Amino acid sequence: MKSATILLFVLAILSSFSATHVRSVLTVETTNGDSLMIWEKLPVQCDPKISELLKQQVEQGRKNGTLSGYRLQIYFGSGEKAHAQATKIKTDFLASNPGVKAYLLFKSPDFIVRVGDFRTKSEALKLGKSLTYQFPNAFIVADEIAFPELVNNTIIN
Repeated sequence: MKSATILLFVLAILSSFSATHVRSVLTVETTNGDSLMIWEKLPVQCDPKISELLKQQVEQGRKNGTLSGYRLQIYFGSGEKAHAQATKIKTDFLASNPGVKAYLLFKSPDFIVRVGDFRTKSEALKLGKSLTYQFPNAFIVADEIAFPELVNNTIIN
């Protein structure tokens, strides 16, 4: 009984000590009702440095006009004819998929063609399944994507 009391006393001291080193990130105010700062609305306990890093990532995304997401990579190549091949693949893709954006990237010495702006892997997987015949080697990559376009559905009477 005496050892159980001592153990409870030690645990109480340790829990109060750890609570002083971790602060809650719950805040009431948000910046312009922005849903990107959702972690500020949640009762999550973390180190203040993590909260600061999340804020920096959101601010960097705002400056670039991007956010973290996924794309499908349908071509990767280098060499003398890589640029021409990448351009051909991009135009072929756009001809068969006019509603999906395609991006031709150059990361020395490689040319890369990536398609889509997906917020989740499951969205990218849906398109990937439909492209298996045309682009059998397509795969999902994490990338910075453009902000999704907002559709304004107004009804005019």
